[in-house]
Amino acid sequence: MDTRRLVLGDWNPIVRDGIDVLRLVILGGAVVYALRGDPGAAAVLAVMGAVTLVARAVNLPRVYDLSVTLGMALQGFGEVWGLYDRYVRFDDLVHVTLPMLTAPVVYIALARLDVVPDPRDETHLRHYVGIAVVTAALGITVGALWEVYEWRSDAWFGTALSEGNDDTNGDLVRDTLGSLAGAALLVAWARVGWGSVRRIPGVNTHEAVDA
Repeated sequence: MDTRRLVLGDWNPIVRDGIDVLRLVILGGAVVYALRGDPGAAAVLAVMGAVTLVARAVNLPRVYDLSVTLGMALQGFGEVWGLYDRYVRFDDLVHVTLPMLTAPVVYIALARLDVVPDPRDETHLRHYVGIAVVTAALGITVGALWEVYEWRSDAWFGTALSEGNDDTNGDLVRDTLGSLAGAALLVAWARVGWGSVRRIPGVNTHEAVDA
């Protein structure tokens, strides 16, 4: 296997690349925790793994497929290994990196549905600004919805996800910073002219526009 294929993938139809290996690690973790009698941890990893399978099915560009998979691994294993409780700053790390990695993916998903312009479409400065604004808004919205979930989960299910007003506001600030970084990365992606689907395997080096 040459270096280009090793990095970019298309190894075989079942395990295409290293991203699929990480997907299998998440799903394998769910199986391991289920066999060990820890249904809570198994469910968390199963949900995170299912999200990565959806990302694979919709044929995201490799960079964003990796972003989703890394984000789900960070969230899933952070929960089951107790990293949020063990390391004070782990929650801060997640609240920056997760929206940075996933906000552009939400935009790309909407582009695939023709709701917003595809990053590869002919684009001018005002369109780049629009891509950035929409992407940042999506990331911030997802972060805000998560904080609402934490608040209601504590009230309805007796969980202890929210640690008070300062924690919530701090999380929202970090979500915003991560979303802005993700928006900037997507604009850079659009400037290069890459599309919204996985690069065609083989000798064709161009990005497919349609799924």
